[in-house]
Amino acid sequence: MEVGPAMCDSRTDTKTGLLPVNEVRSLLDVCWKAKAITELMPALPKGLKPRYVHVIDAVWHINETNGQEIGTARVSDVSAFLGVTTPSVTKLVGEMVELGLVVKHMDAADRRAVTLTLTERGLDIRRVYVEEYHAHLSQLLGGLTVEQCETTVRTLTEALRLMQEDAQHRKSM
Repeated sequence: MEVGPAMCDSRTDTKTGLLPVNEVRSLLDVCWKAKAITELMPALPKGLKPRYVHVIDAVWHINETNGQEIGTARVSDVSAFLGVTTPSVTKLVGEMVELGLVVKHMDAADRRAVTLTLTERGLDIRRVYVEEYHAHLSQLLGGLTVEQCETTVRTLTEALRLMQEDAQHRKSM
C-alpha cells in the first residue's frame, strides 16, 4: 500500500478520524524519550528492581490513611493501584519479602487475607527513591506547567489503553 501525501499530512483528518502518520511517528518517538527518562533515574542498590519501588510506593499510599504500622494494603489493592495483574504483584511481593522490604501479615479470622507493611528498609528505599528524588524533579521540572503534565499523562495513558485493546483483539483473532 502506497502512502500518499494526504496520509502524511500533519493536520488531523476529521473526516476519517485517522491520526496522521507523522503524528503517530512523533508519539512513538516521544515514548522512546520517556523510556530514556526512566533510564536517567538514580541507580538502585544491587538486587533491587525498579518495580519494587513502584510496589513500595503503592503499599505506602494504600497504608497512609491508617498509618504505616497498620497494614491495610492487600496484593489486590496494590495491583489495582498500579494497574497491573495480581499474579505479577504476588510474585514481586514474594521477592520483596525475601529482600526484607515488605512484611506480610496474615489475618487471624481469614487466613487467605494478607496485608502488607513496609519494613524500615522499604521505608528508606521510598524516602530516597520517591520522596527525595521527586522533590529534586519538582525543582528541575519547575518550568513545566501542570497542564502540560496532565496532558502528557492523559495522552500516554489513552495511547497505552488503545494499543493494549488492539493487541488483545489481534491475539483473539
